[in-house]
Amino acid sequence: MVLLAVLITSPMCNAQVCIYELQGKVTDKHQRPVVGAIVRLLSTSLGAATDTNGNFTITNICRGKDTLVCEAIEYKKTRVVINIADTESIQIVLASGENELGEVVVKGERLQDLHTATQTELSGKALEQTRGATLGQALKELPGLNSVQTGPTLSKPVIHGLYSNRVLIINDGVRQEGQQWGSEHAPEIDPFIANKITVVKGAESVRYGSDAIGGVVLLSPDDLPTQKGITGDVYLIGASNGRMGALSTSLQGAFDKALEGLSWRIQGTLKDAGNFSTPHYYLNNTGLREGDFSANVGYKWKGFDFNVYYSQYNTEVGIFEGAESGSLKDLLIKFESPRPLTRSFFSYDIQRSYQTVYHDLFKASSNYKFHNGGKLDITFGRQKDLRKEYDSDLPLTTDPNILKEPQLSFQLITQTLDLIYTQPNKNGFTGSFGFTGTTSGNVFKGIRYLIPNFRDYNGGIFAIERYSVNKLTFEAGIRYDYRWLQVYQRNPVNLVLYNTTYEYSNITGTAGALYHFNDHLTMNLNTGTAWRAPSINELYINGVHFSDASYEIGDSALKSERSINTSFSVNYTSDKLRSSIDLYYNNIWNYIYEMPLAQPVTTISGVFPAFAFTQDNVNIKGVDVSAQYAFLPNFTYQLKATVVRGYNETIHNHLIYMPADRLDNGIEYHLPNIGKVSEPYVSIDNISVARQTRVPPHTDYVPPPAGYSLWNANVGCLLHIKHNSLNIQFAVDNITNVAYRDYLNHFRYYADELGINYILRLKYSF
Repeated sequence: MVLLAVLITSPMCNAQVCIYELQGKVTDKHQRPVVGAIVRLLSTSLGAATDTNGNFTITNICRGKDTLVCEAIEYKKTRVVINIADTESIQIVLASGENELGEVVVKGERLQDLHTATQTELSGKALEQTRGATLGQALKELPGLNSVQTGPTLSKPVIHGLYSNRVLIINDGVRQEGQQWGSEHAPEIDPFIANKITVVKGAESVRYGSDAIGGVVLLSPDDLPTQKGITGDVYLIGASNGRMGALSTSLQGAFDKALEGLSWRIQGTLKDAGNFSTPHYYLNNTGLREGDFSANVGYKWKGFDFNVYYSQYNTEVGIFEGAESGSLKDLLIKFESPRPLTRSFFSYDIQRSYQTVYHDLFKASSNYKFHNGGKLDITFGRQKDLRKEYDSDLPLTTDPNILKEPQLSFQLITQTLDLIYTQPNKNGFTGSFGFTGTTSGNVFKGIRYLIPNFRDYNGGIFAIERYSVNKLTFEAGIRYDYRWLQVYQRNPVNLVLYNTTYEYSNITGTAGALYHFNDHLTMNLNTGTAWRAPSINELYINGVHFSDASYEIGDSALKSERSINTSFSVNYTSDKLRSSIDLYYNNIWNYIYEMPLAQPVTTISGVFPAFAFTQDNVNIKGVDVSAQYAFLPNFTYQLKATVVRGYNETIHNHLIYMPADRLDNGIEYHLPNIGKVSEPYVSIDNISVARQTRVPPHTDYVPPPAGYSLWNANVGCLLHIKHNSLNIQFAVDNITNVAYRDYLNHFRYYADELGINYILRLKYSF
């Protein structure tokens, strides 16, 4: 299919010659030149910045209609429709406004932030190619990231071997809560809300809180519009595996005259899938249903910026039928069998066992820009997370109302407050300081016990300072956090209520430097110390976790984790090559993890693999490599490699549950524009994952699976329809339909990963 697409489109594309040049000038309404304005073509990454006279020149433009976008600080964004070939020069007049210049792309190069921590970003075409996937699956496209999974629908990001409560997710400026009940619960986020996903790798506890030992995932929606009118996007996605369909749409607009400064956006997503399939069988009861929506209203007045945001996430997810065992013999047979012994068929029906998740987020934020260039940000957030788990083993009753109830129900309500001041740039110094506070409470209900009720209070103060001189940037920060946790329980003998109180406090710090040798080469060195108090499930969980089909045992005597993480990165960029190498070494004392017990646990619901929380001193080190090289005209080679090594210093052996070595490389062929079709491309890539051989012997129920190699392909283009556009992508995952299992999937005990998957993605922008 890939070769056929190349052969068909190449002759047509050769006829399109992109030799046109556009010159222009940008001024304000008083005819004064605007210096440093960014002018770019909407259909491509071609663009330029205005010089001291307000002039700009864009070369190598293709013939046809296009939209010219002009942005500048303190001016409103302006769009002009032009006809290339008929227009050789143009004058753009910008109106005054409070519009901030966001991230822009000029000649395909991203403007770098002078931040000493290692960052990587998923945006643009790369993000569009993940639409329809979960957040954990989408982030696997970035070097250094993996995902820990429970079946085909539940996944969480893994950064440098660390996951779950060690990786914070910041959703539109608010810390996402609802992850306190184990690593098998996926983040309650609709990825369609994000226009850009940034991953900060390494300890970021100084800025984001005491739990960010592994890193931070920042989901950023697009800025609200500032020009009058209504625009929007409509996504239609279909996938063959699971016969999945997804619809996501957004509308946004702004007002003028009396309501100038007021803008809005509404967004919603529907998703439905049935039983997913491996190369040889269906995974029964693995369907999902999802319905999400969000609304955002913003208002800008003089130096003030107000924003109110609300989102709601609803999903129902089936739990694979083959993970349930009625006896020890049955469980052992499933461990040894090459395929599940359960039924294999397709259906959209979701039966017990399954889980439902309801999560809503309300955010109110405001910032004020002072005349000296400083800025004060205040953000309040309230979240409600309600999770219900329904087991196939029903209680012994004939009461239909009881039979409809879930065996487990959790409700977590969290409120957060952030107060941050960003100081202006003065004599090379800039920075920020602030306060963050969180309060949360969990209410557990259910026929069976899993975790107790609790009340949690957190508070922290921090300061970060940055100094830039010539080619060198220094950065340092310090933070103090205090946590108060009270757990409510009943004595199992006399049912008397009692509580246990924990108090945790500590200091974190970071220091780093970034050096620009020239326009092509930069180096980063960063070291930081971080800590994390044990979460409630690690302390007190005791029972069957249906979503993971396992029996988990907590330890109320667990201590806080403490880490020292050092990273070093080198980035090189030229006309043909973009590359980066990230090295890191992380020492963690009292590292908390789940250790498989020697024997499964038998309960009234069946027999389950058993895991107990414990802690040891460990070190985790590794390297991430990424490169893009234009080795021939229109051809780009892409490479991403991840190597992680974990060592348990307490037992003097390897650390369990570390990602296996991963290599992703491919070739993308960029075709010239064809009339109204722009940015056509064809790509093919290979993902090779080695067998994880570095595990302590005889510690797991099933040895790590064999390595695997997958081939994927993608074809896409952008079609211009008057002033609108249609983004078309067709992808094939696991082209050769390889049967394999992944070490970080909890259900590798029972079944293979997904087989071949045909995916069609359409995005209509208007």
